[in-house]
Amino acid sequence: PAPPPEGKTPVSTEPRPSLTMNPQTLVGLLIVAAGLLLLAENIGLVQARSLLSYWPLAVLGVGIMMFQRAGDTAARTWAGFVMFAGGWWTLSLLFGWTVRLSTLFPLGLVMLGVVIIQRALGLRNADGGSGDQALSDLAFWSGIERKVNAQFFRRADLTAIMGGIQMDFRQAAINGEAVIDLFVVMGGVELRVPPDWVVSNQMVAIMGGATDKSTGPSDSKNRLVLRGFVLMGGVEVKT
Repeated sequence: PAPPPEGKTPVSTEPRPSLTMNPQTLVGLLIVAAGLLLLAENIGLVQARSLLSYWPLAVLGVGIMMFQRAGDTAARTWAGFVMFAGGWWTLSLLFGWTVRLSTLFPLGLVMLGVVIIQRALGLRNADGGSGDQALSDLAFWSGIERKVNAQFFRRADLTAIMGGIQMDFRQAAINGEAVIDLFVVMGGVELRVPPDWVVSNQMVAIMGGATDKSTGPSDSKNRLVLRGFVLMGGVEVKT
């Protein structure tokens, strides 16, 4: 391309990053707001601690966003539990109720079991009558390594709870688009994909992360969609 005229600054045509409101963004904004409130309290402007006592509102807000972005019934079930916990805790502050973690924790275990069952049933129903391959793995306090060699891979359901899963898709092929639903709690998932796969990361991460290090071209016809939820864990995609 021809250089810009002398004395003029070249104008960049690259799109500017925009702020997308999602659970991660909401958590980040709430942390910034909490820090600003504490700073304002230190210089005598507000009483921040009374306002910060309503932190369960943040849990309710995250749950609402998780529900809006949920891609399947299992994700909506877990989001509903997060909304319930945040709403119940907020009402307890308003009306003086007593909320004990000893009550919420067993409810959380029940919901976790329901989510795992829903994901297993959903995968089985989706796999009926098709020649494409669907996979399901659960790592609970354990580790799983798998090499996928499928002519037409289309779906996987991976659950890692205090465990790890390594999936190698470099010998697999996608017939247009494939979806991997992940549910990661205090665990980790590593995915290795072929160089011609493009990854679409649609995951919700809270106190965790989902990193895409793949090198697939953006115009590739082979698209891998990652959906699901990560809490205090990590998901990494590599070529």
